[in-house]
Amino acid sequence: MEPQTSVSKLNIKIEVHGKGNVFGQIFRHLAPITLNSVVRNMPLKGRANKFKNQFVYIILAIIIGTEKAKKKLQRGDIGFLSSNGALCFFLEDCEVAMSINPLGKVTSGLDVLMNIKAGDVILIDIHS
Repeated sequence: MEPQTSVSKLNIKIEVHGKGNVFGQIFRHLAPITLNSVVRNMPLKGRANKFKNQFVYIILAIIIGTEKAKKKLQRGDIGFLSSNGALCFFLEDCEVAMSINPLGKVTSGLDVLMNIKAGDVILIDIHS
């Protein structure tokens, strides 16, 4: 994992209790207001939920509107669903009904998210 190189790109670590770690990067230019709200609340902790086999998400106590939202997402994308305050990790390419604020990409460990079960504890924080 390369070290954090700029203020526009942050490395994150997603720890799934008892199952392993996932690493990703979030980018300020994708949705700066959303990203600032998410980063201000780190570390984030929640129980995993899974929507079909399309994405894994945790509900956060963050309320923010849509920003540069999109409905077509790719495997490994990280996004924020503003309608219910969910941070989402996409397991496959898909088109969703609600708009997602894009935040970044999973860089390694997507297989850990693929094996997640509802109720697993997830901890997300900045990783240097």
